[in-house]
Amino acid sequence: TNIGFGLYGSPAESLCYRFAKIDKAKFGDIADVTDKGYYTNSYHVDVREEIDAFTKLTFESQFQPISTGGCISYIEIPNMSHNLEALKQLINYIYHNIQYAEFNTKSDCCHVCEFEGEIQVNDELGWECPNCGNNDQAKMNVIRRTCGYLGDNYWNKGKTAEIKSRVLHL
Repeated sequence: TNIGFGLYGSPAESLCYRFAKIDKAKFGDIADVTDKGYYTNSYHVDVREEIDAFTKLTFESQFQPISTGGCISYIEIPNMSHNLEALKQLINYIYHNIQYAEFNTKSDCCHVCEFEGEIQVNDELGWECPNCGNNDQAKMNVIRRTCGYLGDNYWNKGKTAEIKSRVLHL
């Protein structure tokens, strides 16, 4: 092509929401496409897919060699503090089978009732403490990985819908 380029196998966070909105306006509601409010980015398996961590990593690893501009895969996991052997197995699998991957877990905090765990996204795409019902974002800390970085509280509607849809892989 005489044009230098590289494929980037990584998130395009705001683009996933923006393009979904544009396509919904242009093509209307299409089940499992424009009705979600977001697109799954890159070569990643749909966040709603019930798939185990090892199968997901194996599938996505096929695309990493052609992602010369960079790549990453993600695994959603529960609190593994009481199952460190399983966490060790996951890390070992990542080391031996995929170029780059990270795992995500939830360690949120509600400052109203001192709940620690996963603060949920409700049906209105707001954050709500499952223990006391607090939905004041100024009185909670929610940490999620987006665009490769851990960030706190509050993303656009598309990213929040995607976060709500994420399933665990372990």
